[in-house]
Parts: sequence; C-alpha cells; structure tokens
Amino acid sequence: MESRSRLVAMPLVVTLLMLVAPLIHPYIVGAVVILLSIILYTIHKTHYLAISIAVLALLYGIGFIPVTAFVAPMMMMVWGEFIARILNNHLPDTLAFTAGSVLGIAATMIYCQQLDWLVGIIAVVVLLMLRSILTNRDDASMIGLLGVAMTITLFFDLDFTYDATMLALAVAVCAGFAYFAYRAKTVDASGVFAAVLFGIILITFAGVPWFLIVISFFILGSFFTKYRYAEKVFLGVEQGKSGRRGYLNAFANALVGVAGAILFGITGNEIFIALFLGCIATATADTLASEIGVTGGTPYMITTLRPVPAGTNGGVTVLGELACLLGATIICGLAFLLDVAPWYICVIGIIAGFVGTNVDSLIGALIENKGVIGNSGTNLLATLSGGLFAMAAYWVAVTVSASFF
Repeated sequence: MESRSRLVAMPLVVTLLMLVAPLIHPYIVGAVVILLSIILYTIHKTHYLAISIAVLALLYGIGFIPVTAFVAPMMMMVWGEFIARILNNHLPDTLAFTAGSVLGIAATMIYCQQLDWLVGIIAVVVLLMLRSILTNRDDASMIGLLGVAMTITLFFDLDFTYDATMLALAVAVCAGFAYFAYRAKTVDASGVFAAVLFGIILITFAGVPWFLIVISFFILGSFFTKYRYAEKVFLGVEQGKSGRRGYLNAFANALVGVAGAILFGITGNEIFIALFLGCIATATADTLASEIGVTGGTPYMITTLRPVPAGTNGGVTVLGELACLLGATIICGLAFLLDVAPWYICVIGIIAGFVGTNVDSLIGALIENKGVIGNSGTNLLATLSGGLFAMAAYWVAVTVSASFF
C-alpha cells in the first residue's frame, strides 16, 4: 500500500514546479525536469509517467508548448488523484478527481497569468474522458498527460473570442444532458465525456442551434438503436453494450462535424456549414439505415447485389435506403428551421447524407469485411465523405451561380 508521505509528496513536488517554472528560462527548466524524469524512470511502475514528463519538458524547453500546457496536465492529474484518494469514503471517485483536476488547472492558469476558462474546461473534460477510456492501462498516465497538453496548446493557438455566459450555459446544458443520457443507459462513461466535450465546443464556437442538431442525431440514434431491439438480438446484429454508445461512436460520427463548427466559428464561411451538415446528415442517415434497414428483410451486397445475411457489412435493403433519406431529411429540415443553414445547403445536406451512407456500405463491403478497419473507422470515413461531398457541392453551386448572376 502506498505510504501517506508519498501520496502527499507528488502534489507538493508538482506544485513547486508550477511555482518556479515561469520564473526560470524554459531551457533550464526543461533540462532539469528531463534529468529528474530519468531518475523517476528507474522507479517501479513509473516508466510511462517518466517518459511523458520528459516529453513535456522537451516540448516546453524548445518553445513548442506554453508553460500552462507543460505544468497544468501534471497539476490536474496529481491533484485529481490526491483529492480522489483522500475523499474516497465521502465522494464518488470521478467527482472527487474532477474537483482536484479543476483545482490543479485553475491554480496553474491563474499563477501563470494564462487564464482561459474555455481552455481550462475543455482540458478537464479531455482528461476525464481519457481517464474513463484508459482505466487499468499501464500507459494511462502518459496518454493523459500528453493528450491534455496538446489540447491546451491547440486551443490556446486558436485564440478564439467567446462569451463567458454562453460558455457557462454550454457547460450546464451539456453536463445535464450527458447525465440523463447516462442514466437512461444510452451512453457509457466515455460517451458521456465525449458528448460534453463536443457539446461545449459546438455551443461556444457556433451556437446552441448547432448543438441541438447534433443532439437530435444522438436522440434519433438512441431511439432507433432500441427499435425492435429484441429482434436485433435474435439476429445477432444489435449495437454492443446493450445499445449503449461510447467515445468511439461519438468521435466516428461527430468529429468531422465538430471540426466544421469550429472552422465556421473562426471564419464565418458558409462552406463549413455544408461540411457540418453533410457530416451530421450522413451520421444520422447511416444510423437509421442500419438500425431500421436490418429489420427490412434480406439485404443485398451493394457491390454485387447478391443476397447476404442480415448484419453483413455492405448489405443494403430498400427499407434501409428509405430510412437513410428520412434521417438526412430530418436533420437538414431541423437545420433549416433553426436557421443554421439556408435551404440550398439543406438540400445539399440531404444528398450528402444519402451519398455518405452508401459510401459507408461500399467501405464496409470492400475494406471492413477484409478486417482492414473496424466499424468506427468506416463510420469516420463515411461522415468525412459526406462532409466533403457537401463542401464540393456547395462550391460548385456557388461558382455556377456566380457565373450566371
């Protein structure tokens, strides 16, 4: 059992590093920390931790990351674990760890005079998501530290101006929705934090209506995942984890769309609305095509039109194709009603959803069935194709329109 002195020592050492790092040249700090990491590496079960600290020290020393990205991940992790252990009989582990990580990054940002609430909140959510994904893995500390450091650096570099009230609203709304989704058993723990992360980014960079569109995809997906679920179980084609979706599902279906929202928030260019809508329309269309289409009788392989067993990658049904159009139409219709996209981008989005869904089937038939990629990889490529198709179609439409008018 770990001694109490060692438990207290880590937060104190890292806090001391936070206090002195801004006062000394990064070259010197980086060199000293790398030397200490070599010593740490010799201690049992600290190899990955030592490597990650050495990498952060090197990146900070050469000026690749700011001081907050160097120190804050360590402050968040050690203070999170410290608070979680001393309050293990009083608070749930995740809640106590969250409190400690918030304390760690807040102290770092305030002391280093790099306070940014958006960056801090996103960093905490990323750490919680990685912690839930990497439970019991030896390299969890390394991935957590480096992942949070890169997140902080990225969002600092964006230098995005946001409304603090909107950020507070985003946190409250996303946390509330994720909590009820978890209680309803539609997402697992990693899916909760992925949903919160994406929701905060969407509301802050683009606005509440964009968030509502993605939530609509999530609700439709969750509802139709449960649609005739017993029959899907009998066929052996049900969604894993009793219909619960995790971070892989969130990233595969929404990552491209969230990137489009960020780009629109920064540039204001309509082409990124097309990217966003094409991606989310594809994700929704593909989900409905899969969850409804699998109950629509014998599927046919998209490449050969030969009958295949239900659930075969690349298998399509007429009902699935109709469900695909329904899903894309619902999402794009909602985008029009919420004034996210003009009618012509919504029309493009419907077509993109249909195209992206059938690209998903082609990838499933040609690549996934050979074991080259998994289902999440297929979904990511499909949503990317839907988003890129929408961007290309928008560009063509604008170019042709400009030539006539």
